[in-house]
Amino acid sequence: MNYKNIFFVITILCLPFIGCTAMKRPPETQLQTWWRSYKKNFILPDGRVQRPEHDFDTVSEGQAYAMLFSVFMKDKNTFDLIFDWTEKHLSRSRKHGDSLLAWYWKDGGVNDWMAASDADCDYAFALLLASNRWRENAYREKAVQVINDILKLETARGADNRIFLLPGLWGTEKDGYLVQNPSYYSPVAFRLFSEITQDRRWLDLTETGYWILHQSGIHLGSVSGCGLVPDWCVVDLHGNILTMEGKSNDYGWEAVRIPMRVGLDLLWHKSEEGYKVSEKMFHVLQKYNSDSGEIKAVYRYTGESAVEYGGLPSSAMAYFTALVLNTKADKFEVSFRNKLSEKSLILNYYGQSLAFFPLAFEDGILQKP
Repeated sequence: MNYKNIFFVITILCLPFIGCTAMKRPPETQLQTWWRSYKKNFILPDGRVQRPEHDFDTVSEGQAYAMLFSVFMKDKNTFDLIFDWTEKHLSRSRKHGDSLLAWYWKDGGVNDWMAASDADCDYAFALLLASNRWRENAYREKAVQVINDILKLETARGADNRIFLLPGLWGTEKDGYLVQNPSYYSPVAFRLFSEITQDRRWLDLTETGYWILHQSGIHLGSVSGCGLVPDWCVVDLHGNILTMEGKSNDYGWEAVRIPMRVGLDLLWHKSEEGYKVSEKMFHVLQKYNSDSGEIKAVYRYTGESAVEYGGLPSSAMAYFTALVLNTKADKFEVSFRNKLSEKSLILNYYGQSLAFFPLAFEDGILQKP
């Protein structure tokens, strides 16, 4: 028998086993399908995260989110691509001498060198998680540089010497008023920053964050709230939380992230404060959502829906809250699934980003590292 005949016989004998192997391959999970789609639609080959609905621009928040997703998905190649692009194009180190990120890039360059503290915190958080997962000290070193500059440049002391997280390199207003975006506070990240740096101020910021989340949902000056936290507010010298002129006090596109922030803290640290905030928001959304179960995109501070349409970000966060609380919420799940499957929302960068968290919870990959 010649070699060609031997090869032919071996091939025929192996065919059944090749077929069995293919048949036994596990189906792709919904999270894996989502990640493949997310990378295709938002992450460019050079590591830039684009926002198709905003003329394909880039924000530091998006870079940080995608790095965080890459760590949980164990996708080091994607993480390194994003990290490299971010440092080359958004780092303020060469121009301003600090390790924070410029928040806005468009049409080939930075359009605004202002830093955004939420993105800076998420960036450092992703780097620390990456250092833990892949045992690369360079990630940790960069994270510590960012963490130190956040404390130095993006925090301020207010009433009763309480430390506050500012929105960026701004927020200290005249008469001692401090601008606050409650959704920028990330207790789960702050606890890790404190552990890594041994700096107690991060635990103080965690305490401030929960104080803001609790108090701002009760009242803004003389306006009583329903328990939903506003997008923006200010704190005066006496510790009073007030509305901010020219900014939204709805539970809107900013505050919608709060369930993710406190939900992770509840998952990882069994935080009593995280539980209280999550439970309160869950019950309020149950009370005020429409009869159909659709979660509206924006709610007024007093609880009424501000728009008639539903939103993928709000639906994703409502369902994530139910999952974290281990509470049955069929309407929230249906609302989320419906929005996630809408073709018009496939390129919705913000909604797709927040959709990661309920999908990752269901896939069992959000455990504390």
